[in-house]
Amino acid sequence: MYSFGDKSEERLNDKLDPAMVRVIRKAMSYQIMDFSVRETLRTAERQKILFDDGKTTTMNSKHLMQSDGYSHAVDLYPSPIDMEAVNKGSAKEISRFGVLAGLMKRAAQEEGVTIKWGGDWDSDGQTLDHTFFDAPHFERV
Repeated sequence: MYSFGDKSEERLNDKLDPAMVRVIRKAMSYQIMDFSVRETLRTAERQKILFDDGKTTTMNSKHLMQSDGYSHAVDLYPSPIDMEAVNKGSAKEISRFGVLAGLMKRAAQEEGVTIKWGGDWDSDGQTLDHTFFDAPHFERV
């Protein structure tokens, strides 16, 4: 049975929008795959570092605290995952993020929450029509 580890639980409780938490927990409840919560709330300083390193394209991230006092974004990783293979373009490893995205989209639909996945920013089902591919990223719209 898949469940969140202590670090993931800690991150879920770290100022992440409660609607996103519900979606993530629902996705895990399907018991299709194991995954972990890697990042939720970011400081402006961390966002700047990621921006300067080219790991994000914006300083206006939903990982930052929003006006309601919560982060509206989360980075999730299938577990286990070979990120070196992902970075080299391994379709097998990248496809694991697609499975996770499907679980998250279904969970969001069931919870009545609109989300966006960083692997398909415009939600058209095409992952290759974007200049920035951020497979771990999910955000509330």
